[in-house]
Amino acid sequence: SALENMSISPTVFITHRSRAVEKRINSLEVCLHPYFDESSSHGKTIEETVSHIVSLPHNLQAYRCHRFQSSNLSHQKKKKKGMIISSNVCTDLEVIQPFKNRFGILEVPIFMEDGGYLWRNHPLEGSKHLHSQLTLGGIKVFLIHPMHFVLNTPHFSYMTTLKKSLTRQEWNTLSSKDLESMRWKGRGIRDL
Repeated sequence: SALENMSISPTVFITHRSRAVEKRINSLEVCLHPYFDESSSHGKTIEETVSHIVSLPHNLQAYRCHRFQSSNLSHQKKKKKGMIISSNVCTDLEVIQPFKNRFGILEVPIFMEDGGYLWRNHPLEGSKHLHSQLTLGGIKVFLIHPMHFVLNTPHFSYMTTLKKSLTRQEWNTLSSKDLESMRWKGRGIRDL
């Protein structure tokens, strides 16, 4: 993969079974990515969603929720199922050290999330602020969505418009040829 070519070993947060991830489960950190919403394929309730997501093959007892949706009840249910790490606090280029949340789960804050970076209209060439934050000490977690990376998303509305134009089935079955035709040819988030 492109990340491996850059000597980056990602921590993967999964939403469903994936042959590609399962094939590399011994060389990747594989965590869980639940979606708590009425339209979720993970379940209609917190209990159903947590039960479903923990049944997926993973090797690190960690999670990050879609859209960072969380509640006291969902944290309690995930802790009861053995989760010990959460990466569910997203900053805008702020360096915040990991901390224990009120449930005793280690919270590892996100330094930069690609969608948030695009939504905030930060420059795709980088900035003095980004560079100065990167030179500070401390852990910096980068959240990269595979589709933003593959499509080299240039601005937030690019992805939202694209997703709205496709059904869930179409989105889930895009071919390499489809992705290549959709890939932004100018500067995008992957370039950054």
